[in-house]
Amino acid sequence: MKLKIQFLVIFIPALVLGQSISGSINDSITNEKLQLANITFLKVFGGTNSNLNGEYSLNLKGHLKDSIKVTYVGYKSKYIKLNQFTESKNYNLDIKLLPQENKLEEVIIAQNKVDYNKDYILSEKKEGNINSFYLIGDEVAYLMKNERKELGRIKSIKLYFRNNTKANFIAKYRVKIYSYNKTENIPDYNLLSEDIIISPKNKTYQYVLDLKDKKIPFLEDGVCVGLELVDENNTSKKGDKIGPGLRLTYGEEIEQTWNNYRNRGWYMPHNLDRTKTKVANLMIGLTVLMKE
Repeated sequence: MKLKIQFLVIFIPALVLGQSISGSINDSITNEKLQLANITFLKVFGGTNSNLNGEYSLNLKGHLKDSIKVTYVGYKSKYIKLNQFTESKNYNLDIKLLPQENKLEEVIIAQNKVDYNKDYILSEKKEGNINSFYLIGDEVAYLMKNERKELGRIKSIKLYFRNNTKANFIAKYRVKIYSYNKTENIPDYNLLSEDIIISPKNKTYQYVLDLKDKKIPFLEDGVCVGLELVDENNTSKKGDKIGPGLRLTYGEEIEQTWNNYRNRGWYMPHNLDRTKTKVANLMIGLTVLMKE
């Protein structure tokens, strides 16, 4: 009897632990490891990201009928079906992503030939004051319209962070800037060729990000500014309270804010005020350089 009990004590943990895939995420051409690439399940909200060494680990328990989507800025997304794995084994899987062509290259080249020397401040809507807190992997994007319908260049972004008094994990934020697809009414191509990671404090204040040297175009239809919460070392845990949060307002009647989880897909949250006549939008300020 004693031998059987000892055997079970050893064998059961082996079954519990053997339920994951891990490895690195790499550039398919240079084999460079990609930091903070997103990995998300397609049927449920959940996933992870690669760390600062480009490495990841993902628990497969209960997900073998699902697929994962792997994404990174400037690369084509990759989809992997999980029914090829089993829950009783650990797998090593290095994932290679293919660089994506820049579909806005002609616009960016044309923009670089113009002398932009006039500051235009796109005023934020300040009516209402809503604290909104998110989870690691959540992204919020807001459309900054271009009322002049002229090409410009982004000089700086003003972000409004909110203190989360209950926070036990302080996130970093990845800043993204997208073109706007007015046909599908969603953010479209990321205009950045590199990650911009900021480390805001967990307090209520305004954070100004200088982007003048990045030469990011301000397109004729405007741009969507995205903020994604990231955990560089995958040390946050389920149930953590994340700080800092963001400020939303009820200053507009048209919804111009989208949510996304680890690049799973854009959707509008449809947050209405009590009168159900105004919607909550992310508060963003933008300074743009344009021609006189």
